[in-house]
Amino acid sequence: MNASAVNGGKGGIRTLLTAAVALTAGVLAGSFLLAGRPVAGTSVERVEDDRVVAARVGGQALYLDEIRIVGTGAGPEAWVDDELLAQLASESGLEDPTVSSFVQRRARQLYLRDELLSRTFSAIDAPTEEDAFALMRTDSLLYMVERHYFEILLADSMLAESLLTRLRAGQSFQVAAENLSLGQRAALGGDMGFLAGGELTGRGLPGSVGRLEGLSGVISSEYGWHIFLVNGTRPLTDTARVVQSLCQVIETQRRGEAVDSLLSAARAGRDVEVDESCWH
Repeated sequence: MNASAVNGGKGGIRTLLTAAVALTAGVLAGSFLLAGRPVAGTSVERVEDDRVVAARVGGQALYLDEIRIVGTGAGPEAWVDDELLAQLASESGLEDPTVSSFVQRRARQLYLRDELLSRTFSAIDAPTEEDAFALMRTDSLLYMVERHYFEILLADSMLAESLLTRLRAGQSFQVAAENLSLGQRAALGGDMGFLAGGELTGRGLPGSVGRLEGLSGVISSEYGWHIFLVNGTRPLTDTARVVQSLCQVIETQRRGEAVDSLLSAARAGRDVEVDESCWH
């Protein structure tokens, strides 16, 4: 199960950082829906099956029911111009059949995935305050104590280890975090404020972070390499904020469990093969 699936579908701290992606589902799905289809005849009012043609360029048409899916956006000129350029590119020999095929298959994959997740997530009960309090009662150190967290997030593991060595030797954590952020290096850092440890562990960080005192080691996650510092603790004061945050954690966990259940059902009766050598 990946994070994009849990957070997908139609639809505090969410995550410490969101990873940058090269292609979004919305862009892919939008380009697929607006790609048009070959049509016969010359009428621009009606086509077979009584579908209304909103625009046509050569043998490609954009239908009214497709516009209703994605919205009118910038108007007909945007689609017409894009289709003209696309046809010119194809005629110029620029189309890579492999890429075209992949874009269409990937767009369909993401569209169907999001439809399933949207339906599934809409049936999940929203967490209540009592759900949050029940979770808090399971571990008082994680949920009933607030820790003053500082964090540095780095994109390079060797840089993280080097920085940790300097921090252990006495370099100021706050100064290092500020310098990294101002220097616009592949790192971010700063004061996270007082948080219950469970707010972080519930978002994928290890339990040691939730009970941290002092300086952590280098901790890897899907976002990079973290170094944390806790320089103080206090009894829980902002109960309302923590409850709201934990409701988000519970909702994410329920979504994750739902996705795992869907994947288990989908795998039943289907062969899945992966050549690991292709991914290195």
